Amino acid sequence: MRSFFLPAPFSLVLLIAGLSLATGAPAAGHSAEASAVPDAVTGEDDPPGIVMLVRRPQHVRAAVQTVRDLEASDSLATTPVEIVVCGKAAGDLRRGTSLASRIEEQAPGRASVLACGMSLENRGIDSDRLTSAVEVVPNGLAHALKREAAGYLSVDL
Repeated sequence: MRSFFLPAPFSLVLLIAGLSLATGAPAAGHSAEASAVPDAVTGEDDPPGIVMLVRRPQHVRAAVQTVRDLEASDSLATTPVEIVVCGKAAGDLRRGTSLASRIEEQAPGRASVLACGMSLENRGIDSDRLTSAVEVVPNGLAHALKREAAGYLSVDL
């Protein structure tokens, strides 16, 4: 799993630029000539999706905004995105929290928000208390690693 040890907003800027290069689309604010991609990159190399592993509530919000920003990219507009929430942030996915409300109202339809069952269990949180917009996977890190092995682009925030 690739890890960025930079502030989340900066990491997300790098993600968008990197995804644009990987798919052959120019990054926002850049011309196609400025971000020339070798001829070897074709539609066949497009990832089946993107998986983001997040651990803090502010990173969940940034991931949701990134998905919305990616919708503006022609080459990434239909790429599915999974936001896997582990650690402290998993507790903020309970119904009635500001983060849960934001996900319910603002998460794009092509983004799946998944909570790590292990994180919930470690914090004594019943998965039935989560917002209905969130699915639970047994182990968030293992899920993200499986997606990466299947060819998904991965980001660890």
